[in-house]
Amino acid sequence: MPVAPQHVTPEHLKARLYGWQDRPGPLYLRLAEALRALAETGAVNTGTRLPSERALAATLNVSRNTVTAAYGQLRDDGWLVGRRGAAARVGANTRTPDGQSAPADPLANLFTTGARPDLDLTIASPSAAPAVLDALARPHVLLPEFATHDAGYYPAGHPILLDAIAGKLRRDGIDADPEEIVVTNGAQQALALVAEALHRPRRPVALEAVTYPGVIDAVRRRGRSQLVALPVDATGLRVDVAARVIQATTPAAVYLTTFQNPTGNALSQAEADVVLSAAEASRTTIVEDRVLADLPLDRQDPPTPLAALNPSTAVVTIGSLSKVFWGGLRIGWIHTNRTLAAHLRTRRRALDLGSPAPMQFLAAWLLEHCSGDTHRWRIRQLQDSLAALTTAISAADLDWRYQQPAGGPNLWIQLPRATAGTYADRAARYAVPVAAGSTFALTADMAGEMIRIPFYRSPNELTTAVSALAVTWRRHLQTDGHSTRPVRRVAEEMPRI
Repeated sequence: MPVAPQHVTPEHLKARLYGWQDRPGPLYLRLAEALRALAETGAVNTGTRLPSERALAATLNVSRNTVTAAYGQLRDDGWLVGRRGAAARVGANTRTPDGQSAPADPLANLFTTGARPDLDLTIASPSAAPAVLDALARPHVLLPEFATHDAGYYPAGHPILLDAIAGKLRRDGIDADPEEIVVTNGAQQALALVAEALHRPRRPVALEAVTYPGVIDAVRRRGRSQLVALPVDATGLRVDVAARVIQATTPAAVYLTTFQNPTGNALSQAEADVVLSAAEASRTTIVEDRVLADLPLDRQDPPTPLAALNPSTAVVTIGSLSKVFWGGLRIGWIHTNRTLAAHLRTRRRALDLGSPAPMQFLAAWLLEHCSGDTHRWRIRQLQDSLAALTTAISAADLDWRYQQPAGGPNLWIQLPRATAGTYADRAARYAVPVAAGSTFALTADMAGEMIRIPFYRSPNELTTAVSALAVTWRRHLQTDGHSTRPVRRVAEEMPRI
């Protein structure tokens, strides 16, 4: 079937919608389904602008209300981009509970397709640690002799990996058993599985107002639960307000990150107790994403897992090897009670037949033999790079503000003006790509003055990057210097969106 042009005429659509009125159901749903079929089959490309409601209605000889309702249905289902009354384009979006459109792929700004520049500061993921490179050169690590006698499918996780993960969790303070662990293809799949299992149609879901886009993506793709924003400011989660919001809304799940991403702050034990108590009183499950937990920068040990603080509160713990060892391993895990773990393993098998066997064996080896040394090496690396990054920002005299992160690999920077999105676009074209704050926000109008710079790169690379960013920033001020757009701080966001 031929591909539609970027602007499709009413006559073009009519020729391809032959017979749509003969289908069962309300007329507007028949039209919506027919248009959806054109998009699904590629007859109408992503980005194509559809005819106006009035023009299509006249051509199809139906009321304008029918076309308006059909377009509205397609918007609600994520197939059309653009507000009501404006030109509708075929694209991908999702709907927030208050009716605002939001990107259907929050990770798009971080994981773009095509070639990437040599120095890219949008992805906060490290290159492989020396221990990974060393282990990859050992055939017996990737393929132990016992593994050559079976089929190589381990959808529940190989026992040696489950034992290694359980050992790590016990060292962290969680009394874990292998039967309580689900092995996943990284933390993103873990988040998606948990969201699918925990969400309830009539109960909201609570997220930090700014957080890792993968959490937003996982939550929004699991149905239409109302989203409740837990306020975050420069110091991290505002615990007092968050606790009141949890008790007032009784969400099915609350998603929290250890070393809050992107601010890099952690809950104190007293603050954690407040959140846990609110969740227990509300019969709410806390999902703690501990992917960054092994990267403390201002202390010797990681924060205590929430699951170890209050056994009477339902806590699901998510982890992975990506931020310490290497994201390319694609090994993550979920820890929960045995019943939910068994349920999640069943759902996991429906997706694929398990993480690649060599990566499971490699992950087990790294956890058993290399954890301590690699953690210490990675933290020293991050500390050196953070020092170089902040020194370069200060030397460039940019009037950028930030707080030293307690942990994790990110510096959350406040610009003097709420033009971070425009600046990030210019930086990607002329300097070094960085992520605008809106990438991490539940709605696009939040964190408009923020950018995130990860510091996994070497000190020399980060110094070079800041020099390039500084030149682009001064040009940005010259072209945008008369902007009077107010800064909307994350701390001032309303708890509910």
